[in-house]
Amino acid sequence: MGKKTMRSRKAAQEQRKKQIRKQRIIGLVLIIAALVILAAGGFFLLQERQEQKEADAQMQNSGYEEVISTYYSAIISEDGKRLSQIMAPPAYWTYYLEEYDKTEEEVISDFTQGCTNTLEEWKSLYGEDVEVTFQIKGISEQGQDGIEEWNADMQTMIGNAELSISEAVTLEVQMQFSGSLGSDTQTIYPTIGKIGESWYMLSEDDVTLGGDVAETSSEAGTS
Repeated sequence: MGKKTMRSRKAAQEQRKKQIRKQRIIGLVLIIAALVILAAGGFFLLQERQEQKEADAQMQNSGYEEVISTYYSAIISEDGKRLSQIMAPPAYWTYYLEEYDKTEEEVISDFTQGCTNTLEEWKSLYGEDVEVTFQIKGISEQGQDGIEEWNADMQTMIGNAELSISEAVTLEVQMQFSGSLGSDTQTIYPTIGKIGESWYMLSEDDVTLGGDVAETSSEAGTS
């Protein structure tokens, strides 16, 4: 009887993991981010793999880790305002609020609810004491042609040059979850773009890029 219960619990846990992988991480974030991503229509073109030394240098002098760290910290602390700040610059949110007749409070509330939903899922899998750490395992720059296409589309859709991207990279991020109910490791492929002097998470995860991101030496961060 005990073994059967353990097997049933393990099967239920695996089913929940699969569900999270499908819906990862926040439905609302993906909906809002999709508004921006659709403008480009899949513009990102991966360039050839970079030399190990070049990639390492970029990792040391970039804001990539800060964006990823803030992303997970915002979820753990259920901070919808902070999460919205790394998803897009102020100029985008000005457009979004006017275009969709939303208030800033409504947007923050929606992001906060998304954080809460994600955190509850993690707790159900790994325990109330769940902790999340990450390592950036790989990096690949996006092609200049794709960036130019993105900027042209954004200019047409929003008409604001402040939203132009100067750089964009796709990262391979390994997440480690641990808690009293168990642990797990998952990999996501977020795309990060530089707008002005800041980096933003343009796409939370593109599973189609698995294996296509150049490896680098690991950089670790925590939530």
